[in-house]
Amino acid sequence: MDAKMLGKRIAEARVAAGMSQRDLSVALQQADHTTISKMESGIRRVSATEIFAIAQVLGRPLQWFVMEEVPAAISRRTDDGFDPELGVLLDDAIELLADDARSLLRKGLIVAHPRPAAAVPTTYADAERVAEVARERAGLQNEPIADILAVCEKLGMHVYVGNYGESADGTCVTVDSTDETATAVAVINAERPSGRKRVTVAHELAHWLVGDAYDAHSADSETMVKAVAIHFLIPRAGATALWNDYARDSPRRRATRIAGTYRVSWTATVNQLKNIGLISEHERLTMARVKPLVSEFIAAGVSLIPDDLMAPRLSPQLAAAIVRGYEGAKLTRKRALMMLRGSIGDAQLRQRDDAPFEVIQGDAGA
Repeated sequence: MDAKMLGKRIAEARVAAGMSQRDLSVALQQADHTTISKMESGIRRVSATEIFAIAQVLGRPLQWFVMEEVPAAISRRTDDGFDPELGVLLDDAIELLADDARSLLRKGLIVAHPRPAAAVPTTYADAERVAEVARERAGLQNEPIADILAVCEKLGMHVYVGNYGESADGTCVTVDSTDETATAVAVINAERPSGRKRVTVAHELAHWLVGDAYDAHSADSETMVKAVAIHFLIPRAGATALWNDYARDSPRRRATRIAGTYRVSWTATVNQLKNIGLISEHERLTMARVKPLVSEFIAAGVSLIPDDLMAPRLSPQLAAAIVRGYEGAKLTRKRALMMLRGSIGDAQLRQRDDAPFEVIQGDAGA
């Protein structure tokens, strides 16, 4: 790795750990306290032994120091908008996931997808059309999305769901893009309510769909991205049909049924119902003040599905590619387990043998 780039990584990790150059020097038992300064400036090369020690002291995986950088501007979703302080944990996570995806692409274990058009919608009608086209590409009509991570993969975005505490909701970035193809990866914070997490996944997917994974966080473009996301989760035709099927129910019960059926947060649901003309602004404000209780979902006939975005969870095809890479001797066992991020444990990963699994099965049955 380029000495200056490695030095920059060391400096970033040291600052994030709250250590001065002298603190790190002492922790590494360096006699010369200017050594760290020389390393960080790229004047002095870092040995393999030293970078292992630095990684351990600063609490970062070795991979983080030696991988290629992803673009600095990354889409994030938080309640408070763009907040660099809330993005630190997810920034590290997305960089590692992007590096893994880049490695899998180069080994031919996953493939890039056609690059989306680099244009953010300028009207709500255009945003709805982007969502409709995405649903068509994913083989969906107007039904609720059963497995949103699997659907995201059909559209070119791989996702990891992990625990990130007091951090942003989610983030995404494009990996190894060309003029024609690209792949996106996203990291979602599992420590958020279930319905909100699904909205976050759709929000990051929307950035990818409109070719705006590196959004500058302008109010206009973010509004359009949100519109794509909610139309993708709750399509107009599907919500309207379900609403009309229960015309004798109160507006609140019908809204509760739609929120539970499409598994979307209450706030996002009532906002969408207002967007598509099923409720008035007054009804939206009134409903939004009080979230439904579990009993209300049950009374509406909704089967509450367990949270499918619990950590650790990795997109199914990405996990499959990693396991196939291990079985095909393109990845070491240790590297495969690191890439799987706890979604599969060591005990669940079959021991690799020299002979193909099918041959072993045949021998056992003979």
